[in-house]
Amino acid sequence: MRAAPVAVYAWPQQIALAVKALDLDSGLAVIGIATPARHDRQLARRLVRCALRQLLGQFLGRPAASVALISQPGQGIALDFPGTQLRLSVSHMPGLSVAAVSCRSAIGVDVMAVGGLASDLPDWSQVALDYLGPVQAALLRNASPAGRPAAFARAWTHFEAGLKCCRLELTEWTPALANLLARCQVMALSLPDGCCGTVAIARPAAGQTVNSPGN
Repeated sequence: MRAAPVAVYAWPQQIALAVKALDLDSGLAVIGIATPARHDRQLARRLVRCALRQLLGQFLGRPAASVALISQPGQGIALDFPGTQLRLSVSHMPGLSVAAVSCRSAIGVDVMAVGGLASDLPDWSQVALDYLGPVQAALLRNASPAGRPAAFARAWTHFEAGLKCCRLELTEWTPALANLLARCQVMALSLPDGCCGTVAIARPAAGQTVNSPGN
């Protein structure tokens, strides 16, 4: 049975629910921040950082202004706060940005609009083969034309979320990469029609225990 989609808490209306989610056993919260439909990546980044500071400030019992977020070229966003195991991941699409926070392990999140592949990505078949692998490429070729854009979006966000969880840059598919990504647990996000998203979290290694962070 397929797991239920992970809730995406609307920001800022559902901040209390997002903070509560971090206190649950899953230690996972995903927030969705509305952004302009005409994509402005710099504005989206500012809005997401502001939302994350508020969310993490409430969770940690600190003023939002004191929550320091850092990022390096080619690396995801991170919390600069010694003594905590909180992990962050962010993704953007026109009109919506999402931020995922995990108390337990490495995390990756990705969202994209479900559009027409023929116009948005005319070489989708080759892209799928190069990055998603031969099995997924074959499944997409055999999908109905009407259902193919959504299927591609699900497969692509699954792939990207796994890469982010493993802290890898976009790279072409190999069997070794597929084995590495298989170590991540991937879950669909609950998003509005026309949007697709996936969150991936690292599974603990055999015999490894995960410590809960102090709150």
